[in-house]
Order: sequence, then structure tokens, then C-alpha cells
Amino acid sequence: MGKTGKAIKRRRLAEATALATKLAAPELLDGDEDDLDSLADSPPSSTAHATASTPLSTDFLQGMIAPSHLAVTVKTLNALVQHPELLKDTASKTTRTQLKGLRTALFDVQRLSSEVNQGTGTSLTSRISSALSQSRYTDALVLLSEMRIRDQRPKLGALQRWVRECDCASRADGSFGDQDVLKVLDAILRCCNGVVPRTSAGDEIEDGGSVVKKHDEWVYRTPNGLDLYQEIKQHRLPHPSQRLQLANAFKLLQTTPGPERLPPNHHPAYQYTSQPGSISLSLEPTTQVTRAEVPNVPGAFILLDILSPDECKTILAGAESVGFSPDRPLGPQTSVLAHNLYWLADKEFMRWLDSRVLHLLPPEIDGGKLVGVNARFRVYRYVPGSIYRPHLDGAAPPSGLSSSGAFQFDTSPADDPQMSRLTFLIYLNDHFTNGCTTFFLPCPHQIGRLDAYPIKPLMGAALVFPHGDSKGSLLHEGSPVMGEGEAKYVIRTEVIYKLAPLVGSGKK
Repeated sequence: MGKTGKAIKRRRLAEATALATKLAAPELLDGDEDDLDSLADSPPSSTAHATASTPLSTDFLQGMIAPSHLAVTVKTLNALVQHPELLKDTASKTTRTQLKGLRTALFDVQRLSSEVNQGTGTSLTSRISSALSQSRYTDALVLLSEMRIRDQRPKLGALQRWVRECDCASRADGSFGDQDVLKVLDAILRCCNGVVPRTSAGDEIEDGGSVVKKHDEWVYRTPNGLDLYQEIKQHRLPHPSQRLQLANAFKLLQTTPGPERLPPNHHPAYQYTSQPGSISLSLEPTTQVTRAEVPNVPGAFILLDILSPDECKTILAGAESVGFSPDRPLGPQTSVLAHNLYWLADKEFMRWLDSRVLHLLPPEIDGGKLVGVNARFRVYRYVPGSIYRPHLDGAAPPSGLSSSGAFQFDTSPADDPQMSRLTFLIYLNDHFTNGCTTFFLPCPHQIGRLDAYPIKPLMGAALVFPHGDSKGSLLHEGSPVMGEGEAKYVIRTEVIYKLAPLVGSGKK
């Protein structure tokens, strides 16, 4: 390479460096990087200068995308147009992965923009999305039948969007939602799980009958019966003398204003972490942890006694001392979500928990080895009226603290990617009416009917089931608590696995 070529290369490198510095400048970014490129169900992200008092508005893109995020996206794309040589940068695996994601997103945006605005979509996936977004449920049923006949399987992201469009949570009285929408849910599940109907006489749904057949609650054993919520309401849990000490054991890591959350919310989100040893588990639990398979729900099982009643009370005392936050996404929806506490469990707590449960979890899934339970806990408090609509869980990476002590959504090594494959629900109490985790599966005998299998929570137990893949993901809801003056407390997290190396990558 001659002097002129070297000079050009140096100039382009300098321009690229300056551009990267400019794009990363705080004045351009209202939210943390995780908000821009992580999964849609990612936790709240740190914000450099936005405050919880940022005004909320649904005028801009229906409140689904913050103006600042769109501005950053436009500036980034304009910069890439001005410097196309950056698109050829394949020096690192991280860069290659990010550029691949960029190209995929650009292709999808261009395709969907044409389909939505001009009605030119031709793929079954896009036509189904269009039908559901316009509440054309009969059209959606016809298209989903075609997809099943053609043996096409939609991606998990499409399935999750379709289920969200349906938004047919159970009603507060325990009955199920719109029958036409439930039929669409049945058709969606048959596309991803490949259920083959076996029609039998006398199994037809009569006119006016429910699409959903609700089975009896699966109760593995008699619930503990401790009415912890009454103790909480009477200010006996935590004891007033301990409240300040317990609250100080949790450190606030970051605050995300409502408009910056994904999806945007009416309320800010707060991410806490616990000080080591503040929420302690017994080194020698009095009851051995055991595993039982959940009937009728493929891949689901329950781990009993992972926490003792006293340990559940300790966690609840800490959580109530810090306080729960409301959660109400912008836009119309059926779900009335539970109040939440986002808690990054400390390493000492996680070591104790892993020591109790890892030997009972699948050591490997699809060639990826077990890593452990994710420390990113979402603690939820459900009261009467709180419902978590039917949904499919997505996968998430392990979370933790960065070297500087800040919250880091993805802590998996760049050369050893990790992702969750199982949902891990820890029940902290069981003294309430209904409040089950209910799974919806297509009836094997007739198209258009769903079987609902409610699982009764047990204090100190963990319900575990697969997620993160279009085939085998389980549609479920947090059914409403129906007893007045009752509440359900549950921790939602995941089980992390290594991703199997690609064929031909040379890794073992």
C-alpha cells in the first residue's frame, strides 16, 4: 500500500473513531445501551440525566417508542450512510454479531413498512400479523390453518407479538376472555407445537360453549396456609424496628423513567441489589429439595422446598421494606399487572440457591450446558384484580454487576454466549384463592378447543418450564387472586445455559 493509501486509511480510522465517540456521547443517549439492543422484556436500564418526572405521552408513536430512542436510531443510521466502510468491519465477533442484527432489523423494518402502509405483504407471517392488528380474527384463523397445513413454523418473536395482540386475559371472576380470540390462540399454539387433532364423537363444542376447558387445579400437596399478607398489612412483617435496617440492605442501582422502559410505562422502574448476607439462606436446609413432574404440561416440573417458610418470610420482609412499584404500560390492554420489585440477588445468595437446585435441573439443553439460575429477580405482588395475560416467555442473558458496580443486563462472556432456556417461578406464599399459574394447551382431540391446566402455587416451591423457542414454548398466565384481602407473592427469573457452539466453529 502506497503513502496515499495509508493516509486515506488513517483518515478513515480517525473519522470512525470520532464518529463512535460522538454516537456514545451522553447528550445523545437518554437511556442505557441495554434499552436499545436487548430483548423486549429486558429490565429497566440506567439513565444518565432523565428523571422519573419525565412527562408521559401517547401522542408519539402511541407511546411505544421514546422520541430520544428514535432520534438516536436515525442519527446512527445517517452516520452509517455517511461512512459505509464501517459496515465492513468484521474485526471482532461482537461487531459481526451486531452488524448481522442491524441488517436483519433493517430488512424487517423495510418489509413490514411496505406491508403495513401499502398492504403488499405476501408472507403468511406478515398477513397474520396484519389480520391480528386489525382484529380480523376469522382471516387470522384461515391464515393460521394454511400455515399449519404448509408445516411452517413462525419465529418466537412473531408468536409473542401474536399472543400480545390477542390479549385475552382471564376475567377477575376467573372466567375466560373473548371466545373468538381464544380460538385464534388455539390456532397459534397448533402452529408452534404441531398438535395433531384426533376427532372423536361427543367432543364437539356446543353453540355457546366455552372454547377453554378448565381442568381441576393441580395441587401436589396441601398448601402451607401461613397468612403472611395479613402480617404485612398489620405491620408485623417486617417488624417496625427492622424495617429501616432491611431497606438499607438493598442498594438502588438505577432508575428508568416510564417513557424509557420497554415497553413504555406510566411509572418509573427501580433496579436494586442486595448486600451480601442481608437475605441469608440456611447452609443446611431442614428439608431436602425434591422434584415432581407436572402432569399434562410438557417439560414442566416443580421443585419443592427450595426455600423454607422462614426464608420466604425473610425475603418478603426485605421486599416490603424496600417497597413495590406499580406497573402499567402505555396503551390499551386487558392485563392489570402486579406491583413489582426488581432485585439483583447478591452472589452469596445465589451460591446458596444454586447449591440446592442445580442437581435437579437438566444438565444440558440442545447441546448447551447448565450455568445456573439468573440473579435478576422480579418479585411480584398480585392482589385481587391483578392479572398477567396469557403470554410466551422469551429468553434472557445472565445479569449481574459490572466491574464498576453498575447493573449489567448481559454478563455472559463475549466468547462464551449464554441464554436462558427455562422459566423459574419461586412462590413465596400460598394462602390465597385461585392465583394459579395456568397453562393453555391445544386439545389433542379437536381444533378450536384449549385445555387450561391451573397449577396451585406452594410456598417455597419453584415451578420450572421451557421457554425461548417457538417449538415447545408454553402459553401461560398469572390467573387472578380472587379472595378479598389476599395477595400472591412470586419471584420470576430464569435458568441460564450455554449456547451450543455452531457446527464447524472449532469450539468444543
